[in-house]
Amino acid sequence: MTMNPAFVTAASAVGAFFTCIGRSISQAAVNAHASVDPDARRDIAWMPVVALASIGPMRPLVKALPPDGHRPVIFVHGLAGYRGNFLPMRTWLRLQGRSRTYAVGLSGRTIPQMAAELRQFIAQVVQVNELVPGAQIDVVAHSMGGLVSRLALQDPKIAERVHTLVTLGTPHHGTHAARFCGGPKTTELRHDSELMAQLAGDRPWKRTRRLICFWSSSDPLMQPAETATMPGADNREVPGFSHLDWLMRKRAWMDVSDALAV
Repeated sequence: MTMNPAFVTAASAVGAFFTCIGRSISQAAVNAHASVDPDARRDIAWMPVVALASIGPMRPLVKALPPDGHRPVIFVHGLAGYRGNFLPMRTWLRLQGRSRTYAVGLSGRTIPQMAAELRQFIAQVVQVNELVPGAQIDVVAHSMGGLVSRLALQDPKIAERVHTLVTLGTPHHGTHAARFCGGPKTTELRHDSELMAQLAGDRPWKRTRRLICFWSSSDPLMQPAETATMPGADNREVPGFSHLDWLMRKRAWMDVSDALAV
């Protein structure tokens, strides 16, 4: 069967058109990928894994855990985070013999509301484990969770129960990145927010025995990077870490374990 030359010409033109479109889309994708900061690309790559860790109950019943020879640890998630975000770190710590850990799920619309929830959670952990007066816990917080923890520690009864507060990529002085989003909590993360003014003179390590701030110049959400540090605290820089690396990389798990070993 002989095909109509006009049809063949038209079909070839259509094929060439879609080939050109496909190449343009592919090149656009390559260009878009290349235009994103490498540190931000790592965070984007981690997002599906972090999302999988968000499966599970938001607020499971707080139960007593058998003593493991260490202080109990409470993990506090960050903005848009979930208690399951710390599953990889908690699993690794369990393999190292530190199994008495809890992860709190917070639902408050503002950071002060989340701090109130954290106070209640810490009190529950103390109660169900029947911790004697003077017995302490540790708190490990990612990103905004560090600010939630600092506010919670403004309650003297809670502060006296905390031995070490570890913050991972926490914008202690606010971050310029918060200007790109709206909402109550994001607004509170801006440098000029009322919350930052309230925390400006706060020194949580005066109420706890230790404050350790992990930070990295590669963290794209900390603008400037030094906002993740605090004057007078034990500030530890980890080169090459993006914002979600604090949750997902073994180096972070090891650093947290070492920080809590004292």
